Amino acid sequence: MDLETSLAPRILIAVTDADLRDIAVAGLRASGFCVSAPIDPEATTVLAQSFSPDILLVDAQLMTPEGLPLFKTLRHSSEQYVLCIAGPGEHRIRAAVLHAGADDAISTPLHVGELAARCHAMLRRPRQLQQRIETAPIPLLVLGPLTMDLGRREAYVEGKEVQTTRIEFSLLEQLCRRPTEVWTREELLDAVWGPQWVGDSHVVDVHLSNLRRKLDKAAPATKVIHTVRGVGFRLANDVIGPARFRAVTETRDTIGVA
Repeated sequence: MDLETSLAPRILIAVTDADLRDIAVAGLRASGFCVSAPIDPEATTVLAQSFSPDILLVDAQLMTPEGLPLFKTLRHSSEQYVLCIAGPGEHRIRAAVLHAGADDAISTPLHVGELAARCHAMLRRPRQLQQRIETAPIPLLVLGPLTMDLGRREAYVEGKEVQTTRIEFSLLEQLCRRPTEVWTREELLDAVWGPQWVGDSHVVDVHLSNLRRKLDKAAPATKVIHTVRGVGFRLANDVIGPARFRAVTETRDTIGVA
């Protein structure tokens, strides 16, 4: 297979365990992906740029020569999705990599059907978003102190930009789409990860927790996300309260977002 000319979604694998790597490569290729799996972590960093993968499948405990987690280095230097692999029962490691910016985490032993389904789910939403961008005007969603620039994938609270991951931005966007309603975990999973998602629904809580910290840091006095116990999540009254509520679609120039 010519990796440079293939139109299949591309996955770059960084796993040192030979058996695990072989299982992932064979399973993903059988599922229609174009796969590259270098043995050397340094080669992975180079290929993350030259191979232009859509997804990076990385051992959660793999380190760079400088002693840094490889997945974090790749996350900071690329825009690809990052899916981390952790050992069986290592739920704390899976939670830690999600907190640190990974888009998803999966445990061993690998089930290739689940692995392929997770990869397809991650790719599904960007394609839908791109199709919408090509066929419709790109709006800004403005709700009180919160602004979502859907074209640039940028979020602002009280005029301050909040640096979000793809998943975090998509979750916040969904909450803004139905600003006065409660979203259940299952609804958010379906909207952001896709209907074929297989895994723990509390992945939603992890990403929303990360997002809350970033929003609180940007605007400590403004609560953006509210948890409805036993039900789900919605925008907080600071955003949708009667005195501040303003949900409109505008152009960038209207509100002066740079």
